[in-house]
Amino acid sequence: MTALEGDPDHPITRGVACSRGRRIRERTESPDRILHPLKKVAGRWQRISWDQAIDEIAGRIQHILATSHHHAILHVYDWGSGTLLKNLNQRFFYELGGCSETVGSLCWDAGLTAQTYDFGQARSHSPQDLANARRVVVWGRNLSVTNMHMVPFLKAALASGAQLAVVNPLPTDLDGRAALCVHPRPGTDGALALGVLRVCRDNGWLETSFLQKHSVGWDEFAATLELYTLEWVSQETEVPAATIVELARWYGTEGPVATLLGIGLQRYAGGGNAIRAIDALAAATGQVGVAGGGVNFANRWMTEFLNQAALEGRDGADVREFTRGGQAAEILRADPPVELMFITRTNPVVQVPDTEALVRAYRTVPTIVAIDQFMTPSAELADYFLPCTTVLEEEDISLSTMWHPYITYAHRVIPPRGEARPDHEIFGALAEKLGFGAVFRRPLEEWFELSLTPLQPWGVSLDRLKRDGTVRLPLAEVPWVDFRFRTPSGHYEFASETAAKAGQSRVPTYVANRESRARSRQSGADYPYALLTIHPRTSQNSQHRSWPHTPEFPTVYISPDLAAEVGVVDGGLAQVRTDRASVTARVAVRPGGHPYTVMLESGWWNNGRGTNHLTPQARADFGVQTAQYDCACAIRPV
Repeated sequence: MTALEGDPDHPITRGVACSRGRRIRERTESPDRILHPLKKVAGRWQRISWDQAIDEIAGRIQHILATSHHHAILHVYDWGSGTLLKNLNQRFFYELGGCSETVGSLCWDAGLTAQTYDFGQARSHSPQDLANARRVVVWGRNLSVTNMHMVPFLKAALASGAQLAVVNPLPTDLDGRAALCVHPRPGTDGALALGVLRVCRDNGWLETSFLQKHSVGWDEFAATLELYTLEWVSQETEVPAATIVELARWYGTEGPVATLLGIGLQRYAGGGNAIRAIDALAAATGQVGVAGGGVNFANRWMTEFLNQAALEGRDGADVREFTRGGQAAEILRADPPVELMFITRTNPVVQVPDTEALVRAYRTVPTIVAIDQFMTPSAELADYFLPCTTVLEEEDISLSTMWHPYITYAHRVIPPRGEARPDHEIFGALAEKLGFGAVFRRPLEEWFELSLTPLQPWGVSLDRLKRDGTVRLPLAEVPWVDFRFRTPSGHYEFASETAAKAGQSRVPTYVANRESRARSRQSGADYPYALLTIHPRTSQNSQHRSWPHTPEFPTVYISPDLAAEVGVVDGGLAQVRTDRASVTARVAVRPGGHPYTVMLESGWWNNGRGTNHLTPQARADFGVQTAQYDCACAIRPV
């Protein structure tokens, strides 16, 4: 392979490859990549043949099914590879009659659940619609790091006269372009949104037509806004009262306002309610169902146009569910106990909160099989390593990360290196050995056509997708433009009976952090600062840029005020400590943001310690969502 470039005809990327995409070639050609099956013998890895690996692993499965129960087989997976054929991974285990598997989210389930309560489904505007916004609020998101392809659409809107506000406890790359920067104390976004909405209500800055015709529960919800006085919200969020009023003026006096949400602000004890509060702010001020508006968190509408369930084949399978964030405790108390574990499409030892507890649980599993490209910390715990292909070495259909309405056919660019195989071939070989290989013997085209069946009425066929490369799904540019919501009432629901049935408040409310306060030197506090473990700038989650050659120390980013308070200097070493563990880090002093917030990038691992050794195993309020941002820490010089 001589070069890797973006597709100039792609309507979103326009030929610009992000730094992570450009490194796919480096990862594919890396000398550190594992290209042959391995087995751990007496604590050391030995190369084995595929035949031996398949025979021994299939034999282990047969023994467990004959002597125990299919729940004794655990599939730990996530969505690290968002392509269609990866759904066949799950199908393999369902064909066994069922299994145990990890469910829930490290990322966005609380927010998805919140928008289900409010709208009936999480939907986003097309990126092109940003051109219709008069104001854009980027809330809890460093757009150029986590979604650089949205930035050109934002810049075009600003060039046409739109204004930008940034709401984030951390400094972002867009702060210099913003007309308004708001830096709340981490985890207080819900209080901020409710306080802003109260100001809008008290000043008459509401869209009364929407409230009367297209919503339910406004009066019930509005009564609770009495709790959120300007003085209290300013004290709780540590945002000046004048700034709160100015943000209210943005939403209430001149629209349309497009709100672009990040996923971090719902990784707290009250993360789901925070999303509901922001939804309510936008809806009450008339920013829903209009061009240039919306609360853009995800676009689950996409899933209705692809039949992924047909590939998974879960119908009739008996599945025991463990939560992704809480799997450590669930493995330890499982009955029947876990005897065999597969790890696919994820690196949980680096990604899941409270790493030490997770490793203890994994060490109790007699046999672990890891399917990966590199010897990650998770794979190091395994007994078998099965090498899989990269996206350049396999055919598949790629979905976006639910923010734009396009799918892409990924042609195989190069043959697999070494003995690496696509995931579906690995599970196909195991299925053959176990007697149900016919399930996986279908040509890839049949799987693709099956998954594209919902698109047939719109003339989207496999041939067209192969020919055009990228095809737009038939989603509206502006969701909810007809004000027909997917809630039980058919209206936007400020008060949700669905939420109440799930044991939640009917209306959006503020749930304070369990752990983190992020105030300067709290009286008697052992851990006085908030620790945010954010997405890395140059890596994809735990796929570290230079893995496995990571730097000796991660970088901890703090403000000049915090550096002066604890006595650390730029470029020096500091110990970041929680009540779970400590990590030594290189200090980078950066101005901006909330002054008493500590930032580490996630995915880092070295010297037997990773970022998630510091984070708690805790649940957010909605869905099955971790709350690892609700984390208090101390920092001192080394």
